[in-house]
Amino acid sequence: MRTLVLLACVRAMALAQSGTIHGMITDPDGGVVKDASIEAKNSATGAVVRGTGSAKGEYTLALPAGTYDLSVVMPCCQYGTSKQSGLMVRAGESRRLDIRLPWGANLGTLADDPILLLNEFRERAAVPSGPAPRTSEGKPDLSGMWINVYNPDTPPPPLQPWAAELLRRRMENDSKDYPGGYCLPANASSITRAFPYKFVQTPSLMVAIHESDTPGLRQIFLDGRPHPQDWNPTWQGHSIGRWEGDTLVIDTMGFNDKAWLSLSGIPHTEKLHVVERIRRPDYGHIEIEITMEDSEAFTGPWKRSFTATLAPPEEEIIEFICNENNNDIKHYRSQ
Repeated sequence: MRTLVLLACVRAMALAQSGTIHGMITDPDGGVVKDASIEAKNSATGAVVRGTGSAKGEYTLALPAGTYDLSVVMPCCQYGTSKQSGLMVRAGESRRLDIRLPWGANLGTLADDPILLLNEFRERAAVPSGPAPRTSEGKPDLSGMWINVYNPDTPPPPLQPWAAELLRRRMENDSKDYPGGYCLPANASSITRAFPYKFVQTPSLMVAIHESDTPGLRQIFLDGRPHPQDWNPTWQGHSIGRWEGDTLVIDTMGFNDKAWLSLSGIPHTEKLHVVERIRRPDYGHIEIEITMEDSEAFTGPWKRSFTATLAPPEEEIIEFICNENNNDIKHYRSQ
């Protein structure tokens, strides 16, 4: 009994030394932002307290008394990031702090945020279960519309000095030269982006259709051909694939040096070599492992992994048009 009383007293003392902040997280028009991730970092100790907003946009953080830097970081692309520094929390205080997020890179365009789209799909339909389907040839059938599950990306290895300096300049100028902002291909490896993509598989050819990118089409040859001896470098390179058991291994080379490898501006050279290993462990998921090597830009291989879920059957890739009178570039940021 004495132990219980002592614990109750300790809890009461801790609560008395803490305060709370609470409020609503909304967009520039006052609309609710659901399930936002919020973080408070103590300026003196570096301790971090994290929370998640509700489906109604409400949040509450219980914090020991102190001064905090508060941030709401949205992954992409409808909302921007909110940061407030020097937020004082006093013991016993309950303080209301409403947070209004800015629009992100897509200026608030509905259905143009792949992370929110994935959450919407999950709310509407569960990811199907069951064994992975197979083709008439007995190979795993990777066909379908897929959406990468959001996962903070693995950083690249240290860059060569020239590449590190170029990345620094691109980040400082808010990615103003981002190729996607000029209706050019957004990434040398489109499958690493968060937007939906679709595989159309045949025994000798796989076609990947990518949403929100130019040209949005990629061919992966499965007929045993090698890479061309004299290949004109292109934005997405030349891809050939082979099966290793139930894993499709895609080898791509022949890139030009114009595409970026991230919105922040990670560069590469024509030496870039990409190997993707794709497997379908069950009906509703595929798993992707990617290794990028570029001895002239990286100091070692860049290895990343992604999981993608099957979109609901009524969904389909929509056309993406990027053409004249493009005003997108001035809104890009390297967040």
